[in-house]
Amino acid sequence: MNQPSQPVNAMLYAAELGPGCEDALAYAIRLGKQLGATLRVVAVIGDERETSVVEVDSYVPQGALNQYHDNHAKRVKERLEAQIAAFSAECPDLNSDTTVYEIKVREGDDVAQLILAEAQAIPTDMILLGTTHHEHPVLEFLFGSVVQDVIRRSAVPVLLVPGCD
Repeated sequence: MNQPSQPVNAMLYAAELGPGCEDALAYAIRLGKQLGATLRVVAVIGDERETSVVEVDSYVPQGALNQYHDNHAKRVKERLEAQIAAFSAECPDLNSDTTVYEIKVREGDDVAQLILAEAQAIPTDMILLGTTHHEHPVLEFLFGSVVQDVIRRSAVPVLLVPGCD
């Protein structure tokens, strides 16, 4: 586990895509710039092909389902790129191009595991998570289950960034 005195050279921001999450992304970029750290951005989307195949297999060809899914991943990446470009236009002095060096969209149901796998794939010193406010049962009163899982299983510090609605 990293000690607090170690520098933060590489950060992973696990992107939320809901309203207001642009602020959490902007915070991650600013923090990366302040620390002189590189920032990788990852968004996790569900892979609807597995559930869709069972429900609509006889109505929609598999190729069309695959194309729909690929387009969804592409749109998510383009949305993140647009948010970063908007931030760069608003704050040109921060030059997010030198901070954000990768945007990736991962697919799967175990969101926490995919975030942690990204953190391990390229050494990461800190994970940033945008927090949302949902109506969850008591066990998820403070944070969502993904946030709980990442915090519990992460080998590096996790910073929660409020702001997503």
